[in-house]
This record gives sequence, C-alpha cells and structure tokens, in this order.
Amino acid sequence: MSMQILILGLLRETPRHPYEMKMIMKQQHWNQLFPVTEGNLYHNIKRAAERGHIKAIKQEQVEKRPSRTVYEITDQGKEELSNRILYAFLDQKMEITTVYPALLFVRYSDRNSVAEAVRKWIESIEMKEGETRQERGAGYYIHKHFQQRMRTDREWLQEVAAWLEKEHK
Repeated sequence: MSMQILILGLLRETPRHPYEMKMIMKQQHWNQLFPVTEGNLYHNIKRAAERGHIKAIKQEQVEKRPSRTVYEITDQGKEELSNRILYAFLDQKMEITTVYPALLFVRYSDRNSVAEAVRKWIESIEMKEGETRQERGAGYYIHKHFQQRMRTDREWLQEVAAWLEKEHK
C-alpha cells in the first residue's frame, strides 16, 4: 500500500512526527496522487508500529499544543520498505498508488533487483502487445485503449529501467 511506503520512506530519511509527514506529503503534492488524510495517515502509522516497522522515540511539546510523537524506522521496517518497493515492480500492476511511492523511495531498495523486475515487466508487456484481436464495436475501442496504455506503460518503464541502471553504476 502506498501510505506504508510513504511513511517508511520518510522515516528512513529521518525521524519525524505524523504532522511533519503529512506536511511533506502535501508540499510534494503527493496528496494529488494518493489519498493523504489524517485518518489514513494515523491508521497506517499505528499499523506500522504494531508490526514493529516503526517505533516511537520521544514526545515533543510545542507551546500549548498537544504533545506529538516522533517515530523512527526500525531495522525490520527498513527491510519491509525495501521489500515493498521491490514487490511494487514484481507485481507488474500499473497502480500509481503503489508504483509511484515505490519509485520515490527506490534508493532504499536493491536497485539491481528493482531494475531487473522492471525489465521483466517490460518483457511481459511486449509479449501482450503482440496479441491482436479482431474486435467490433465497443470491444474494438477497449482493446485499442488497452494497447495504447500498454505502449505508454512500456515506454515509461523503459525510461525508469534506464535511469535505475544508470544511477546504479
């Protein structure tokens, strides 16, 4: 899920409190790509803490506001982040709510493995692109749109793979 990758990725950079994470997500306009609500954020922080992926390290009091909890990622959380990033590409589903967060924090995963997963995804798309159908009516337009989306996805994934391979060198 995208929110877990975002939370773990942000905490991989530095310890933060939830409000700070929310502000970063909004400043980066990630909220335009995936749902970033307080309920969603706090629910996912609670789940990550329950699973041992993050832990509270201190309570901060700022002026007369309620205290806030600062979290950091655990070693288990670092491994989970790396695995979620890789799986986003192994899964071969162009779901932007998963693929985009994974790409944002790909530096916290094994770039070689991610690049290899992307290349396999490209191969899978290329095999499907060769399939042709003789459709009529609505089926024709659905198939045509599907083919166009696969072509666009393949081209984007080729750029991502090249970038991953270049950055790894």
